[in-house]
Amino acid sequence: MHIVSVAWRPTENGAFEQGVLSWTGAEETPGFTRLFPGKKMSWTIAGPRMCIGSRNEAGRLVSCSENIVSRPGQVRCNSCSVVDSMDPCVRCTGRICNASEARRTRCEETDYVLYLAVFRDQTLKVGVSTARRVKTRWVEQGADFAAVIAEIRGGRAARRLEDLVSRRSGATKQVRSKRKIASLMEQLSFSRAEEIAKRFLSSLPKVLPEHEVQLEDLSMYYNLDSLNARPLPWRKRSDPMDGVQLLGDVVGMKGSLLVTRIGSAFTIADLKQLVGYTVHPDLPVKIVTQSGLLDYI
Repeated sequence: MHIVSVAWRPTENGAFEQGVLSWTGAEETPGFTRLFPGKKMSWTIAGPRMCIGSRNEAGRLVSCSENIVSRPGQVRCNSCSVVDSMDPCVRCTGRICNASEARRTRCEETDYVLYLAVFRDQTLKVGVSTARRVKTRWVEQGADFAAVIAEIRGGRAARRLEDLVSRRSGATKQVRSKRKIASLMEQLSFSRAEEIAKRFLSSLPKVLPEHEVQLEDLSMYYNLDSLNARPLPWRKRSDPMDGVQLLGDVVGMKGSLLVTRIGSAFTIADLKQLVGYTVHPDLPVKIVTQSGLLDYI
């Protein structure tokens, strides 16, 4: 499997299934590998990091025709970076539109929402999403609580409002994985999260129209309530990826963070680190087990 991205997909019953998208052959769309609780993993990572392809005007992934090694620190080759239609939108602040005409028209005709998300360490993030997939966006980033705070027609207007609101004290536009890992075992009550959100919104009377904000608790989607010990890092970021193994039974996922278990020892991995690499499932295991503190009690 050539890993393309981490994915959360809504199901018909209002829940989500989580896993990774990957190229496995000559297919037109990447396949989905579900990482459900209890799944046994024995993955061996192989380098080098290869180009994952580009996204067309509809946002769909297209495989790299050259199938070459990506640039250091990147997941796309030069050719795919140039034709990727979504790349200008990722960096958009609403001031200047560098997207293609077709992409710009689609953006202007789409309904967006401005949202706030609260994380367990009490960090408050402001972001933008299309209205139809906002809850998916929340769980993709591992938010603990979230709410829609404005509805906007057109992406540029939404991005301008996001930029204005995120400049307020107490908000950020990005929460890094390192911070999410550090707060994984922390607790944050709904009432405290609601207090944080209301305090921030009270500073925006001249920016946003006043309306009732309904904060949602997202903890039910991650299946991590059973954690009774802090997970150990899967690997050091400075370690080479080639030949590293990811082992154990899946406990749950939170955004791109995957928690696995061997015996009583928990391990946490940021699956974003796998993007661009090839995964060989079910190769012989080099490390059979690890010991956790609970094994000695």
